[in-house]
Amino acid sequence: MLKVKINTKELQLFSAILFLINPLLGLLTIFNVFFSNWVVNKRKLINLFITFLAFFLAFLNSTKIPENDLIHHGSQYLMAGDYTFFQYLGSIYKEPLYYIFNYLFFYLSNGSFIFWVITFTFFSYFLFFQAVKMFFLKINAPTSQLVFGLVIAAFFPQLFSLSAHLIRQFIANAFFIYFAMDKIFYKKNKWWLVVAGVFTHASSIILFFLVYFKPLRDFKKHKVLNIALIVLLLSYQFVGKLLLYFLGGINDTFKYILERASTDTTFDLGNFQPLNYVMMFVMIAIALTSRKIIGRQFIKMNESIEDTKEESINKNQERLLIEKDSKFFFSTMIVFSFFILANLNQSELSNRLFFYMFFYFPFVLPLFIARFKQKDLIYYALSILLMLFFTYRLVFGTWEYAPLIEIVTNSFFSYLFQATPSF
Repeated sequence: MLKVKINTKELQLFSAILFLINPLLGLLTIFNVFFSNWVVNKRKLINLFITFLAFFLAFLNSTKIPENDLIHHGSQYLMAGDYTFFQYLGSIYKEPLYYIFNYLFFYLSNGSFIFWVITFTFFSYFLFFQAVKMFFLKINAPTSQLVFGLVIAAFFPQLFSLSAHLIRQFIANAFFIYFAMDKIFYKKNKWWLVVAGVFTHASSIILFFLVYFKPLRDFKKHKVLNIALIVLLLSYQFVGKLLLYFLGGINDTFKYILERASTDTTFDLGNFQPLNYVMMFVMIAIALTSRKIIGRQFIKMNESIEDTKEESINKNQERLLIEKDSKFFFSTMIVFSFFILANLNQSELSNRLFFYMFFYFPFVLPLFIARFKQKDLIYYALSILLMLFFTYRLVFGTWEYAPLIEIVTNSFFSYLFQATPSF
């Protein structure tokens, strides 16, 4: 098949201009380049693709008709105009970082609701997409696999529908997943992301703790400590009550967090759905069998007949480290899954914690497809199917967004200067 050589910078500029004219068209154009036979530096297009994806999803959320939690969070955001900084924080006894952002952004944006939705959605998804990129680049995955992971992260309908619903939890999870990638695979301890995540939504503290729990890297070697960890997680309410008794008087925010951790749920989100069980067990099964696939893929992408013996040894050591890091990362997901299953009697807790599992999905599913031949074709076909399903859910799902014809034809500037919805 004839290959066409394209200048990467010119393609980036063309795609950016096209995105300003029509975000959907610009996004689909750069997506199809990844699966084309064009001779272009596709790795250099990844960051542009990530930016397009984050903006596009932010624009979609900005057209969402405010309902339920979005009305609640939006009203709290707009309240910032009626209070001084300390009065505003004092009126809300919850994790403060999100509300500090609300207050500052209210005055930076002149109280714009649209810019507020675009900003928190873009920021959260951008961190999430960067984490996906960091993982697949680290395991030296082919570009098609990385793009498929990004497509799952962007167009998984259940995840997107909650990005402007469980807003604080979504932002906290973005902090977590980026922190986990940096800490586990790149050995960078960005502790301020832990502070940011926990003080955006306290439930994320469990996942941050698992990443810091080094014995989990080798379950068999530290069996006693890991069993103790599981017992601790299963008795978290008792621990929460003890901490509340001794530390609850530190401040109102800390008291609120401990009260939430030490008591049963106060309202019902419905029973844990059977599909949740299926998804959880499938993800665990794939994760448990992915270590060797990651190793084989890494060697295949790095193999060279000209390697010296020393270079071969170094590559093998790097492969073993990546396998071990991957096992640790997926272990946090597995232990967290057991914690969810142990708390099914508390429907609010189990359903809200299951939301965190969605963030692992883009790391797991592409590794399953890596087992098959014609992987690029499968990645492309599944990406298209997922985008179509996402579109279907956008039109016929729980929440109401702009009409499909507007989404298809809007420009970048149409989204920025759209009318603020009333609620």
